[in-house]
Amino acid sequence: MPYGQAKEIVNAAQEFHRRASTFYQQLADKAEGTRVKMLLDYLVRHEAHLERALAKYKDEIKSKALDAWYQYAQEQCLMQPFDVSQYPKEMTVEDIMKIGLDIDRCLIASYKGMVEAATTPEVREIFESLLLMEKQQKHKLARIALEIDEM
Repeated sequence: MPYGQAKEIVNAAQEFHRRASTFYQQLADKAEGTRVKMLLDYLVRHEAHLERALAKYKDEIKSKALDAWYQYAQEQCLMQPFDVSQYPKEMTVEDIMKIGLDIDRCLIASYKGMVEAATTPEVREIFESLLLMEKQQKHKLARIALEIDEM
């Protein structure tokens, strides 16, 4: 089980959102359907926003809690690569929604693991906050995808 500082995990989450934005842009470049492209364009902007939000979050908390060391409770998915080549051009809104929800589930599982592994209440609070944010994003994605699919 790897060890790390809380700030390294927040940095990894920020990088994860940057890579997710790039991934969605690559899917959008490849996709053919108008509604699929609309959803992917939304996801590109959304992930870029989350990357900026994490940067702002780090600046706002400026806490020694971010320097805390702990052992990860489980293998985290924040480091997993995105592979555009495994997806066809003919994706549907449902396909994109499934990809997005899988990514959200991965982040939620990672944050839950970090909450469980937190060594101090301050670190736990940081990851509980990120967990809540990601759960809200999951619901928002489902709503946006449904709206686009019904157009």
